[in-house]
Amino acid sequence: MRVLVLGGTGVFGSRLCRLLAGDPGLALTVAARDRAAVDALARELGVAGRAFDWRSKLDGVLAEGGHDVVVHAAGPFLGQDYGVAECCVRHGVHYLDLADDAAFVHGIDRLHDAALKAGVLVSAGASTAPALTGAVVEEGLKAGPVERVAFGIMPGNDAPRGPALVATILGGVGKPIAGQPGWRVWGSLRRMRLPGLGKRWVAPCDLPEPALFARRFAIRDTFAGAGLEVSLFHVGLWSLSWLVRLGLVRTLAPTAPLLAGIADRLRFLGTDRGGLRLELQAGAISRAWCLIAEGGDGPFIPVTPAAALVRKLATGLSMRGAMPCLGLLSLAEIAAEWRRAGLRIASGWNDTDLHPSLYRRVLGAAYDRQSRAGQALHDAGPSHWKGRCIVTGAQTLAGRLMAWLFQLPAATDDAPIVVEFSGSGSGELWTRRLGSRVMRSRQFIGLRRPAGWIVERSASSISIFWFRSPTGVSRFRCAACAAAACRCHARCGR
Repeated sequence: MRVLVLGGTGVFGSRLCRLLAGDPGLALTVAARDRAAVDALARELGVAGRAFDWRSKLDGVLAEGGHDVVVHAAGPFLGQDYGVAECCVRHGVHYLDLADDAAFVHGIDRLHDAALKAGVLVSAGASTAPALTGAVVEEGLKAGPVERVAFGIMPGNDAPRGPALVATILGGVGKPIAGQPGWRVWGSLRRMRLPGLGKRWVAPCDLPEPALFARRFAIRDTFAGAGLEVSLFHVGLWSLSWLVRLGLVRTLAPTAPLLAGIADRLRFLGTDRGGLRLELQAGAISRAWCLIAEGGDGPFIPVTPAAALVRKLATGLSMRGAMPCLGLLSLAEIAAEWRRAGLRIASGWNDTDLHPSLYRRVLGAAYDRQSRAGQALHDAGPSHWKGRCIVTGAQTLAGRLMAWLFQLPAATDDAPIVVEFSGSGSGELWTRRLGSRVMRSRQFIGLRRPAGWIVERSASSISIFWFRSPTGVSRFRCAACAAAACRCHARCGR
């Protein structure tokens, strides 16, 4: 399948191209206006590149007959018409986009009859909202009825912000939300919790889900929100919304360059960790599905539904017509994109048992080079293991001092060991029992650490940085003393 990605060098478009590049079933073309950026990314990914202005040249490009599907990633979609989708229909080309603007996504079905006649799929919102959130609700409905939904999209402050995203957010702040009387964009505050990341502020946004969930699932109470990690920024934007709500200014959109510049300079105040929390309620019963993205992988989340839908079209999806991207993808199909790309993303219905496992997320493709026993150990989730171990004593004066100070076990050639694993936010809590000695530590993905790193922090606040070597073998460095000077190796009985 020949795929053309418009806005392919942007924050989200470039990540979509990275997910799709290398798939033998796809012939990918990166498209944007900046020729230098197009050529650089196309060369890096080993795909085709084409520089043109899609607003004026797309019709001619599609008339050449060289593409089967167009993915529109060149926002903002707020106030944008359906010219790209209509052009695709005229030329018999499938169309997907990353829109999350409510009006744009809701109105896409006006092209339904034309898309059916052309034999193509036209789908808006192949992104976090509503494709991913809708897939979570469909999965949740398998366990029982749902009466109310509340979700918050909470990116890390260190995430890149494209001008289209900033313009979209500021263009809506303070304005009424259609179909939700009394609600305004960024007009109220609430807190939502992400495992391991604590509580973050969330404010209502004009997203497609409330109307779509009412129509598809008969869920008539949906809170759709988003939040900024740094409280000062989030509450500050809420305060600025009053300028629009009181009629002092028509929109905050003109402030986008200024506010975006300030936020970029203050990215260090936050982290590279973000996520999504989606709460389902029916009577007194409440369940929550959480997603955590770490290591700067959060901006991949909005494009994983589009990647999954492109692959599904390539392998024979027969759905045709124009519709929001709801019911076209399962949660498992979207999550498969995270694992295929080795993204540091975990999700689950239980805050203490997120999947994939920590080590699978961190090691990516190298994880499969572990022994089967090693994979079983790390994929087991909360578990209890018994075995025998060898403890090699410290070899340096500094190491012996640290061993005495932190009550590390004495050297032995054979001793019983019990190791317990449990969830701890998005990381793992390890408890090792060697005789009367109990050692507890937490392992997690370190803040702004390169791919392949795990930080292990003991109860005494000593940090050990595990990393993946070029051969895929795990090695470690101890922050308490010289590299490999403090050696305490435990071998599981399996």
